[in-house]
Amino acid sequence: MIPTFESDRFEPSRETTRSIGKLLFGATGTAFVLGLVTLLPGVDRLLPGTDVSIGALVRAVAALVVAGTLVYTASGLATLVAPTGRGELSRNAASIGYWLSVLAAVLIAHWGLAPLVAGLFGGLLWVYDTAFLLAALGPLLVIAVRLYASLDPAADVFAEKVSKGGT
Repeated sequence: MIPTFESDRFEPSRETTRSIGKLLFGATGTAFVLGLVTLLPGVDRLLPGTDVSIGALVRAVAALVVAGTLVYTASGLATLVAPTGRGELSRNAASIGYWLSVLAAVLIAHWGLAPLVAGLFGGLLWVYDTAFLLAALGPLLVIAVRLYASLDPAADVFAEKVSKGGT
């Protein structure tokens, strides 16, 4: 479900914040362990009958775990990213946070699955890249639109802060 962020105030509960933190720390730990696994002897060996290494398989699984975690926590991350203020700027910031999380998940999944797909379907890599390009364009477009929509409200806040409310 894609959140609309129509409320004026974002106040995540302690439990929501804790859950998001735990998932993100777990994803970071997974990425760290992946880095350690790539240093192990024999990880670069190919699986029998394929052009896929054990390391590529581990990388794909870890990338899917991290990408899945980002998608799962996107709504909660959006509430944490949003400023505590009210109005359009808060809604845009929350939406940008949400879609940045989704975009990061798409990019991480592409990075993690690339060696596996290359080993299994070498000649069809252009299809793989095109599919991920199309998947990434949606979130990127929403981010661009929300950034554009934030220009006037952000300029108003900036002007108010710099001029200390004076005209």
